[in-house]
Amino acid sequence: MFLYRFILIILISCISFSINAQNNKDKNKHEKEFKGIRYQLQTTKKERKKALSITDSSIVELSMSIYNSTDSLLRSTKNEDFPLILDLRDSTTRQIPIVEIMMNEGKIGDSLTLFIHSDSVFQNGQIRPIFIPKGSSLRHEIKILTNYTAQQYAAKLEAMQQKYMEEMAKKQEEQQKQQKMDEKSKVQNQMDYLENTYFVEKGITNFQKTESGLYYVINQQGTPIQKGKTIKVHYEGTLLSGQKFDSSFDRNDPIEFPIGVGRVIQGWDEGIPLIGTGGKGTLYIPSHLAYGERGAGNDIPPNATLVFRVEVLD
Repeated sequence: MFLYRFILIILISCISFSINAQNNKDKNKHEKEFKGIRYQLQTTKKERKKALSITDSSIVELSMSIYNSTDSLLRSTKNEDFPLILDLRDSTTRQIPIVEIMMNEGKIGDSLTLFIHSDSVFQNGQIRPIFIPKGSSLRHEIKILTNYTAQQYAAKLEAMQQKYMEEMAKKQEEQQKQQKMDEKSKVQNQMDYLENTYFVEKGITNFQKTESGLYYVINQQGTPIQKGKTIKVHYEGTLLSGQKFDSSFDRNDPIEFPIGVGRVIQGWDEGIPLIGTGGKGTLYIPSHLAYGERGAGNDIPPNATLVFRVEVLD
């Protein structure tokens, strides 16, 4: 799960080491070179005297900042949610050139500066960002922070896993909240359009509205319908544009279904009983009470408000 934290280091392991990192004439007298990587220990001998050496059984946590040739910060583990930890018990990890340098020269607490030639990183068709020009070097500032025992490392991984899961749950909750807000805003926009534009333009003033957002006009009030009762309904369905997508009148074949049990869209289950048996009216159904974001077939697009002229037959 945390392997993405090692992407850049793994990339560095693929460097063509025959390319020098910088012009040798600019080389600092305190610098050394290993497999085309120039590096320098920034920690004094006095500071390193009692420091713990790094071995093939070490598990070390690093901080790392990467800069381009103009000293612009490209990445810093200080700004990331999870630490950068290298398990040197893994032979593959030990083959990474930066790790080899740390094992050969480094101790816990050391700071190192490394220069890696960008041309060695961006090869074999890899896309080079414009802020890393050809011929330039990438400067890595590395601090070796901590050495973990196997038990400490296992506890650290467990804590990281827990934190990751908590952050993912929080992110999912935030996304769900945002989705609900977006859906609520979308529904409100549809309702506002119906009330403030559509009905005004059509001259419809006798509409009524339910708490759910269903609008309806009753032209002929029918009698109450009991939930679950099978009824027959003639209907004509159109979009707000007036485009017809279905009509039982045209087929002379009314639809038959039990009311209020989810066999039809929510706008019908709620709206048909308001009109009643023997009644006539029009239902104006926002998308959340109709087919929502999925739409229906080729004729009803996503998020469509639907208009149904209905007759509830005896």
